[in-house]
Amino acid sequence: MTIKVIKNFLTESTHKNILSVVQADDVCWYKGQVLDSNTKDYQFSHTIYLDHNVTSTLFDVFKPLFRELQIVAFHRLRLNCNIQQNENRILGGYHIDIGNEKKQPHANLTTAIYYLNDTDGKTLIKENNKVKEIECEANSVVIFPNSLQHTGTTHTDKPFRYVLNLNYFS
Repeated sequence: MTIKVIKNFLTESTHKNILSVVQADDVCWYKGQVLDSNTKDYQFSHTIYLDHNVTSTLFDVFKPLFRELQIVAFHRLRLNCNIQQNENRILGGYHIDIGNEKKQPHANLTTAIYYLNDTDGKTLIKENNKVKEIECEANSVVIFPNSLQHTGTTHTDKPFRYVLNLNYFS
């Protein structure tokens, strides 16, 4: 599998429903570091699935997305919310989402990022010594092997950037 970008991934009404739930005032967001090794960059997150357990009532809202991605088993699902910045720059640093204790990627795991709103923030993915830039476009998804290093960039044009980060088996 290589990097795959799909625009207009869900129906417009399904996407709008998901976005309205994510933007609701009653969603609990938790402040944390973007990466454990980076003490400078923070984001807000909301974990939906972790350690073989659904951890959020938002899980059901995303079922249409899970069906379209043909997910067989989940590893981790996490919503990320980034706050508007004054400049575009790399956020956190290049990484793989799921690795073993030696930081080697978990075999056969897929990573997907579902973009809930438009911003000028990007996702950068390294493949074959090249960096592919993915635009943050609402209702689009980028799908790639967990073995590819990636990072996000900050955004400057909207108050918040919402993405769902998915790590799963298909």
